[in-house]
Amino acid sequence: MSRLLRQKDKLFAAFMRRLETMHPKRRLRAAAIAALALVALLAFLYTRTTGVDVDTRNRVMFDLQELRQLDAEWDANLLRAHIGSGAADARLATTLPQMNELTASIGEALPQKHGRGAERAHAALVDSLRIKASLVARFRTLNPPLRAALVSLPPALADLKTELGGIEGALAPGQVVVRIDALLNDLLADTLRYNLMPAPALARRIEGNLAQVEGQKERFSLAVAEQIDAIARDTRTILTNRPLENEVEGRIAALGTGEAMARLSRELDRAFQAEVLERQRYRGFLFAYSILLLALLAYAGWRLRRSYRIINDVNHRLQAANDTLEHRVAERTAELEAQSAKLARLAQHDSLTGLVNYGQLTRLLELALVRAVRRDSVVVAMFIDLDGFKGVNDTWGHATGDLVLQLVARRVQKVLRAEDVLARLGGDEFVVLLEGVGSPEGALRIARLVLDQIEGITEADGNPVSISASIGIAAARGRAGADAGAAKLLADADQVMYAAKQAGKGTFVISPKAQWKTEAPAGTA
Repeated sequence: MSRLLRQKDKLFAAFMRRLETMHPKRRLRAAAIAALALVALLAFLYTRTTGVDVDTRNRVMFDLQELRQLDAEWDANLLRAHIGSGAADARLATTLPQMNELTASIGEALPQKHGRGAERAHAALVDSLRIKASLVARFRTLNPPLRAALVSLPPALADLKTELGGIEGALAPGQVVVRIDALLNDLLADTLRYNLMPAPALARRIEGNLAQVEGQKERFSLAVAEQIDAIARDTRTILTNRPLENEVEGRIAALGTGEAMARLSRELDRAFQAEVLERQRYRGFLFAYSILLLALLAYAGWRLRRSYRIINDVNHRLQAANDTLEHRVAERTAELEAQSAKLARLAQHDSLTGLVNYGQLTRLLELALVRAVRRDSVVVAMFIDLDGFKGVNDTWGHATGDLVLQLVARRVQKVLRAEDVLARLGGDEFVVLLEGVGSPEGALRIARLVLDQIEGITEADGNPVSISASIGIAAARGRAGADAGAAKLLADADQVMYAAKQAGKGTFVISPKAQWKTEAPAGTA
């Protein structure tokens, strides 16, 4: 830099000597041209040092975050529609226009100079959302008839059994009536099992039973024959649509729109950062150019030049001292923030398993109950107490017991959704908090998954273990649940957990006080 300054000084001196030999008018014109050139270069460097449009960047990132939330809501509505929510099926179509609008807005605001990677990531996201939209449309053609068939099949079978138990059954041979009644029982059980887990062998068995029932309809009246035909239509709708719907859901899950959005976020951040670095380079050029201008102006007088050097030296020292101070302050601030975050996590989480503790669970339950009031939805609490855990501690020691608790936490967390909460209250007691589960069937399905995961633990630290769990399920809906409070919901779940232990352990019981959007089954599952 010093050599460059000396060269500039020589050029300026030569320019001044040439200027002195010129005619006054030509000298004035040359000086004006030189001044304009210097000002133009200064203006050019200054415009290139202007910062990145923060508003545009924040808007793009906000739109991308909103797009992620809408995509997550889309997936949630898909799951709700899968388990029988007609309202969720209707919301599947309303989300798409807003997502398309956000995607187009992000595409219009992509960085032009450093945004090639962001453009490719955006194009990939647009393709993924387009494919997902077509798959969701396919899902919406399959789901309503499937949902209608699942709703109408059980009462239709019950009505037919009632008819067979009356005059219609009296007019037909007894053996035929008994056989059809058994076939209808098997048909209902197998069809509901097929809806949960489709299998070709189960489908063939259902078709065989259905064919036997249809083969006997000529023995009965036209009304009974029509009932049998309606049951056959509903059953075959389930056999056809359930595997197709599962396939569509699998293809939607494999699309990875969330990963495409994460990639776009990274590319956008990289592009904006590249623009920031470019501005910083031009700031460096501007700084060097400013030094050159100051050096040229210093030719106006020795005193001014000396004063400039002193001031410049002082400024550099102050800047260095300021940078050092800011660096120390930043380091200390980072340390304090890290310690604060660590203390906050320790205050809200269990130190052994990393799960939320009782205090944090209570707060999360209260918030969930408030949301349930707004949505008229159901909040479910599952109180889990391990069976056989004391034997593990007595046989293999507390170190193995602690490892078992950690295994329980990991395995149960694995079968829960991202928005579900798993907490440890202490000892061998856990609680699962669920939202958006409006029916007892949904809660029982999750309880079975949890119980299967716990019973699947057979070894810890090389030692054989055998544990199970007793699970109490309580549910609160809307305003009534919020008025009762989180403590009442937990107490209800705890009470029915003891009922599960009295029922023989290794099972789960739904509280008779549970509030659902549909009627809950009674007893032990």
